[in-house]
Amino acid sequence: YYETGYKVYIGPKRYFVTSDVGDGRIQWYAFFALPPGTKKAPSGWGGSERDNQADPEENLVEYIKSLHEGWTDEVMTVLDATPPDSVEQRDLYDRAPEFLRSWADGNVILMGDAIHPMMPNLGQGGCQAIEDAYVLTETLANTKSTAKIEDNLQEFYRKRIVRVSIVQFLSRLASDLIINAFDTPWSPHDDLGKSWKSYLTFFWKPLLQYAIFPAQFAYLYSYFPTGSMGSLPKELNEKWKSEHYRTSEKEFERVAIEGQSTGGPSFFKTAEVEEKKEAEKATA
Repeated sequence: YYETGYKVYIGPKRYFVTSDVGDGRIQWYAFFALPPGTKKAPSGWGGSERDNQADPEENLVEYIKSLHEGWTDEVMTVLDATPPDSVEQRDLYDRAPEFLRSWADGNVILMGDAIHPMMPNLGQGGCQAIEDAYVLTETLANTKSTAKIEDNLQEFYRKRIVRVSIVQFLSRLASDLIINAFDTPWSPHDDLGKSWKSYLTFFWKPLLQYAIFPAQFAYLYSYFPTGSMGSLPKELNEKWKSEHYRTSEKEFERVAIEGQSTGGPSFFKTAEVEEKKEAEKATA
């Protein structure tokens, strides 16, 4: 559990990801190359209910397991620990960079997913929105006259378009390569990966691990608008590794005594509960 916080399992036209989210818990998500509008589960956005499920009687965990038949037991173990009514589904869309049309029109500016939605493979949708917000705040703080707002919003666009477009491209490339170019990796231990894509996937692994991924993330994390953070990242890493170990072991001990029959609530359900608590405090 502590050795690898993020795992990616690649197969034909799909891949499965597990991510350590602390307190001894794992989140997972599965990517499938399916036609637009192929809908089996509610999205979870906007408080959607389970009655949005295409077939309320269908066990979505079993459906997802059927799409990973023959995959490692690690995937099946995670799925077996997932309550079917917690499964949510979202279609993914991106768009090409806006090189020929500004994000700004008069005193109005678009930012984040409103103007540069991207595939989630690099986890950069929210990150680029935060960068947008920082640069926009900086731009407006240096705007001393309302007469200059329109010109400065255009300057904001020019500052952001190159980096955002590169990140959009890298995100789409990562998505397209995994879905279209990779397959079940060749292995001497089984007969599952025998296509040319399987051999390509096998030989790509060291190149991805030691060249492409380091270069890709070096670019993503090269943005230091306030200057170098010095030793802070290393200090935070050590602090949270220690905290993560402590809280996870505490949770493992609790489950060993009390047992755990279902997974925890979804992000949206947790947010809903927190909102109710805040509302109750405000009216108390």
